Amino acid sequence: MPRASFDQLSAFVSVAEHGSFSKAARKLNKDRSTLHRQVTDLEIDWGIELFERNKKAPKLTEQGESLVRAAKLIIYQMNALESATDSLHLGDKTQITICHDSSISSLAIQKMDAAIRSNHPMTVINWLSRSRKTALELLVKGQADFCITLNQGALHPDSGVSFINLGYPEFKYYAHQSSPLASEKQLSLPELQLHRQFLLEDLEQSLFGQQTLISSQTSSVSDPMALIKLLELEGFSLLPTYLVEQDHKQLVPLDLDFALQSGRLGYVLLYPSSAVKKTLQQDIIDVVGDWFRESCA
Repeated sequence: MPRASFDQLSAFVSVAEHGSFSKAARKLNKDRSTLHRQVTDLEIDWGIELFERNKKAPKLTEQGESLVRAAKLIIYQMNALESATDSLHLGDKTQITICHDSSISSLAIQKMDAAIRSNHPMTVINWLSRSRKTALELLVKGQADFCITLNQGALHPDSGVSFINLGYPEFKYYAHQSSPLASEKQLSLPELQLHRQFLLEDLEQSLFGQQTLISSQTSSVSDPMALIKLLELEGFSLLPTYLVEQDHKQLVPLDLDFALQSGRLGYVLLYPSSAVKKTLQQDIIDVVGDWFRESCA
């Protein structure tokens, strides 16, 4: 049988952290005398002295110093266990898989992950970069829970997938700041057609992407980081402004004489129609929606 209770360990750690029985009692919302008794009983049970009490404030003994870190770890693990049981009681899944378009920036994923985990710390979130077709297959098979992807139009009713429109982020043509294209004013369509065009694979597979093919030299790239590195060498690419402004400020928008304003492309959040929207699932929908609202503003 353990010779220390959770309350005793909490009292020990709190007094050690605050250097005062009074402050620790206020922190734990307990009487000062209760904490004194719990720490004293722990010292008796363990057969060692944890604090020197012959001074104005309690000070950890050498033995107390050696044990406080282990006590903190036990408290952390117990709190994590309690959090896990609370999450499971609310219906949280132990794992969530979110597929996403390659144009979704790493910073966006970082922010969304942090926001989701702040309310559901015991849920493991998998972020998988997958094409729309592959993501739909995973959703229908129950191997993925959500997909953030480009809007391709209405889905067939029998597809087993529901969707939420996320908005229409801005897209512009970009070149690297060292490229001669970056300094040109009022670039014409024939001038741009002479240069190599890089296109994100997921964008190329969309109707919008097909309509934005300009050059006779087009290269499809699945990894946005690889595309950015290729732009250091030559060419141009159509990219969402949030991707560039957040992660790749070495790229500059092109000044075009055939486009009065930048284009916008819709994104959707897909999920299985059979999914029951519990707290976790609704929180994910809210977090993804909030991020797109900020990006489309």
